Amino acid sequence: MANTLIKITTHEPILTQSKGKKELFETFRKNLKNKYRQVNEFFGIEEHASDRWWYYGTLSLMFLLPAVTFLIASGLYGF
Repeated sequence: MANTLIKITTHEPILTQSKGKKELFETFRKNLKNKYRQVNEFFGIEEHASDRWWYYGTLSLMFLLPAVTFLIASGLYGF
């Protein structure tokens, strides 16, 4: 029990090697594409690009309009 590190004789690394940045990015990208397809399928907009434009455009306006309003108000009134 005195020196347990000396007893390790294999040449395998003790700690597991993490994946490279490129592999992590590819995994994230695959997961994101999969979720995008699932959302499109759930809302029934996977067939036509114009349906996706309307859906995601409306969704972005929902976040964009309050953000722009807040920025304008904070500039005018100093919030």
